[in-house]
Amino acid sequence: MDGEYLPEIKDPYQEEAGRTPQKNARLWWIKTVLLLVLVAVSIAMLLTLGDYLTGEENPQLSLKQLLQTISYPLLLLLLGVIVVYILVESAKYAYLLKVYTGKFRFPVAVKTMLLGKYYDGITPLSTGGQPFQIYYLHKKEISRGAATATPIVKYIVSIFFLTALSITLLILTPRYIAKNAVNVTVLIISWVSLALNLSLPITIILFSIFPTPCKKIIARIVNLLTKLHIVKKPYTAKAKYVRELTEYSAALKMSFKKFYKFLPLCLLCILESVLYVTIPFFVVIAIGNVEPTVPLMIQLACLVIITRYTALLVPTPGNTGAAEAAGSLVFITVQGIGSVVGWVLLVWRFLTYYMYILSGIGLNIFEIVRGAVKRRKQAKHPAK
Repeated sequence: MDGEYLPEIKDPYQEEAGRTPQKNARLWWIKTVLLLVLVAVSIAMLLTLGDYLTGEENPQLSLKQLLQTISYPLLLLLLGVIVVYILVESAKYAYLLKVYTGKFRFPVAVKTMLLGKYYDGITPLSTGGQPFQIYYLHKKEISRGAATATPIVKYIVSIFFLTALSITLLILTPRYIAKNAVNVTVLIISWVSLALNLSLPITIILFSIFPTPCKKIIARIVNLLTKLHIVKKPYTAKAKYVRELTEYSAALKMSFKKFYKFLPLCLLCILESVLYVTIPFFVVIAIGNVEPTVPLMIQLACLVIITRYTALLVPTPGNTGAAEAAGSLVFITVQGIGSVVGWVLLVWRFLTYYMYILSGIGLNIFEIVRGAVKRRKQAKHPAK
């Protein structure tokens, strides 16, 4: 993986000329404040939508009423599921680091996972995680090839199994939702979104098999976008897309050469995908006072996939706002949770999105402070 086709790893913050650490820190603070405002608006929207959708006959429970109806043993079960989910997500990075470096570095894997979740959550269409993970791993004195391959292979294998599970659930969805205009429309949008999101993995595979024709196609697409005044710097855009696809295809080729080593990773990806789609089920039985059944679990798994792919079409950071709105429309169809639907969505989004945003902000503040301290020490005691 340290071959000639891998470009030099650069700080993703330094993509634009003239960026200094101080300027990057100020820009990060501005983005963070705006993101927190967006999250706050989304939370308010969730509770407001819950009241609107349930109506006056079945109003939302107040926080005091909710705390009285929660099943605390099932709440502990929910938290246990979240812990297992985080450990499984981190284990994928730890296993790949073991494959590529010979060392099982679990603390580094946890931080890599959290940074990936954070940067995916603050970038439109969840596209920002891998570059920052690659840079972070390289800073931890992991070789260029291993630092590049670990996030990329994890992404490719994970998206394959999640997509397979998503297709299965979307096929089952008509059996578990009411056939009205809203649900049918949302289901169609979900299929379209899934197809669009498959474009990146398919492009990576095609680029691996036919690199030269794909480079020509990329150049033509960028030229067209330039004529439409969507792309301002065509040469930079072409170089960026070709570089990223080269990294992805190189990691994919390496995986195929030693596919037997990635079987444990496949098992972890299957477990992670199942946990992801069942989290709403554990949220509902914990705070919705609903009897746990297998049909309910499948129904909620279908609904979370619909929400995911519908929201992915909206290019807000982490699909904030879109996921809450889409979730409100589809989760209200579940019988028995009308009075807590806003709280269900709030807890689900906190455990699968807001929590990672807060963790990422904490990690970044720690890195910013540590970097400032290191620069001050270097200024006081410059190297001779």
